[in-house]
Amino acid sequence: MADELELPEGFDWKALTPEDSPKGLPDVMADPVHQDLSTPKLAEGDPAFDFTLPLHDFRDGTARPTGAHFHLAARAAERPVALIFGSYT
Repeated sequence: MADELELPEGFDWKALTPEDSPKGLPDVMADPVHQDLSTPKLAEGDPAFDFTLPLHDFRDGTARPTGAHFHLAARAAERPVALIFGSYT
């Protein structure tokens, strides 16, 4: 299974893997569950899954709850909404 994944020459995947991990990076990347999770289920123009998130005030550099919430369906009913996702991991 791990032999199917091609990594750049010299890439040290073991440096990214905890010693007690039962799987290495090539095993995880080749796992069908991981591949399914990383495959988009929506196409451009499809309605997004609805969600509600608490809003925070970051003006002083810390997250302070405001008591307000962002509800996607409510905002999308008012005007178009662009969702931008990223990962810092």
